[in-house]
Amino acid sequence: MVDVTERYVVGIDGSAPSAAALRWTIARARQTPAPVVLAHVDDEEEAGVSGDDDKEFESRRGAHLVAEALARVTEALPEIPVSVALLNGGVAWSLARFVRRGDVLVIGTGKTGFLRGRVLGSRSVQIALAAQCTVAVIPDIDLRFRRGVVAGIDRVQTAGAVAHTAAAEASVRGEELLLVQSASPTEVAASGPGRSGLAVTFAMEHARSRCPQLEIRSRVTGRPPAEALLDSARDRALLVLGPGSLEASRSPFGSVTHEVLLNVNAPVLVARPVESNALVGPVPTLTPEREQS
Repeated sequence: MVDVTERYVVGIDGSAPSAAALRWTIARARQTPAPVVLAHVDDEEEAGVSGDDDKEFESRRGAHLVAEALARVTEALPEIPVSVALLNGGVAWSLARFVRRGDVLVIGTGKTGFLRGRVLGSRSVQIALAAQCTVAVIPDIDLRFRRGVVAGIDRVQTAGAVAHTAAAEASVRGEELLLVQSASPTEVAASGPGRSGLAVTFAMEHARSRCPQLEIRSRVTGRPPAEALLDSARDRALLVLGPGSLEASRSPFGSVTHEVLLNVNAPVLVARPVESNALVGPVPTLTPEREQS
């Protein structure tokens, strides 16, 4: 039930969030096998490298980091092909140029906790904006007791694509899927009987058609989208977002994704579907759960 992943490309920089990204990749590759590429970027400007000796030191450091990660992954995943990539240049753009559309790019982030702010320059935001593949942003938090997948639904045009990815993720985990949409009272009132016109209703139908045995719930809330998603994801194993657009030439990025990534409290999958058949078949009249708040 899971989309084919061409490769897992993991950003390696020696930090705790990078280690969290590697752990997440190992766990996911056990469930959904695919080759793993360990990518390190020598960003000379950010590192303050000025002379040849400094450049040589940074190159050796990068090679050492990926060698350690390589040993760990090959031990944990002996049957999975693992390779390394040593890149140069700005981190976001180097990774964006390296990945292919069918890859899952996995990066760690030190951004955790809801700050209600928009601080420009977050590395995870830059990478999610630049990459044309699915991006997994992994905070350095304990995931051992978390279960369930949350998906953010915003409009009919992308509801099927998000539900498609989120249902596959929940199915392979054997966990519940929660579909969340933020809508004003006016939008709810105008959606028709059983809220049949809301995007979350389309998403529910697509998730059920793909994974009929999956436990699926939906929630409609009047809270701001990023706030509602972060609150729903605080004890979940994964939050699925995107895409901002289904067009191959555009980035799966929007203001909600931006705010969530700056205040991330769970692993976030910014999904870039390989296929764009987002809506298929008739949509039944369903009655999503209404959040009492």
